[in-house]
Amino acid sequence: MPAGVIKGEYWLPPYPFYVDRSEGCYLWDLDGRQIVDFACHHTAMILGHTPPTVLEAVRREAERGLALSAPTAIEAEIADEVVNRVPSVEKVRFCNSGSEATQHTARLLRAYTGKPKIAKFEGAFQGSNDALEISYNPPLDRAGPADAPTAVPTQDGMPPDAKGDVVVLPYGNREAVKRLLTEHSDELAGVFYDAKPGMFDIPKDFLHFVRRLTRKLGMLFVMDEVISFAVGYGGYQRKYDMDADLTVFGKIVGGGFPVGAIGGRAELMDVFDNSNPSNRTSMSGTFSGNNFTLAAGLATMRALTPEVYEHIEALRARVHTGLVDLFARANIPFQAVSEGSVLSFYLTDRPVTDYRSSLTVDMPLTERIRLGLLLKGYNLRVGLVRTALSSPMTAEDIDGLLRAFETVLSDKD
Repeated sequence: MPAGVIKGEYWLPPYPFYVDRSEGCYLWDLDGRQIVDFACHHTAMILGHTPPTVLEAVRREAERGLALSAPTAIEAEIADEVVNRVPSVEKVRFCNSGSEATQHTARLLRAYTGKPKIAKFEGAFQGSNDALEISYNPPLDRAGPADAPTAVPTQDGMPPDAKGDVVVLPYGNREAVKRLLTEHSDELAGVFYDAKPGMFDIPKDFLHFVRRLTRKLGMLFVMDEVISFAVGYGGYQRKYDMDADLTVFGKIVGGGFPVGAIGGRAELMDVFDNSNPSNRTSMSGTFSGNNFTLAAGLATMRALTPEVYEHIEALRARVHTGLVDLFARANIPFQAVSEGSVLSFYLTDRPVTDYRSSLTVDMPLTERIRLGLLLKGYNLRVGLVRTALSSPMTAEDIDGLLRAFETVLSDKD
């Protein structure tokens, strides 16, 4: 395996630890060490690693069959759950990952509008596909002006012309966004918006500004809610009272299984209606909407009650305020951004409002802190971004993390 791991994200410097088993908010490595998991499989495991109701739902599906190759009743149940939680969604389709979902959404936009280009924001990750993996983390010497970012392919090996179909927008700059969308309005099929909840400190009213502008310009608006239910019962857009034409889901809606989904207005989603012989845009896949994913996702969403979100919110506030205080006493520049179950910590004296401001972080010190925390039994992601909370965690787990931070900060030199 390249780098000795099954996928790139699993490689951690200087080398990864290997997991033997999990339970609740804990992992055990191959040496038997118990580790409190603040990564939660990329924020997906909001109920922890072994939620009983989810495990029972998966066991029932195993008894029914591994791959049924036909529709099942559970499809209607999970579709209803998504539609009832997110008012802007009238119909929904499932696939195997958020990357698949955004790729299909880009095709839907172009098929429905007949226009070739997509707009997205610099620093937003909209999946590993040639249509949208543009300007996620561009080198600054290639990124262009802050108010008119250059489209930069994120990966080597992408088609040379991929960047020509994407207009890159700057977070927070209303004047620049208005100018760029107006300038390209005749060729833009739609705008993808990722609120970066718990990652960038973007004013909430900026989202409403972009939505009003797309409506005024007659553009379709896509809300990237792949992290979605990590921040609230009805996702980000319900929490902040706005609507999207289309919404992309992932992670939590699969309950720990591979998942992606697209929901939206009926007339848009009907572009995928293959009972209509005139439609030439398909959305399918051997394991798309498989019964295990649907069962686990449905059980997870049903378990995510308002009371669970209240518990997680209390944990979030405890981590956020505790770390702000710790870093202030340690006299280390620090910014905390948090939303729902997602928190990001930046060692910088600048507010992190977009991709470019995130580059001011002291990364060598950040990495030393992360490794120090891991040695003390606390697993956080590289860069200390997208730290994730799960419902099995308690105030004691949070206080343990804060004590570990305090000890590591005292040994930072």
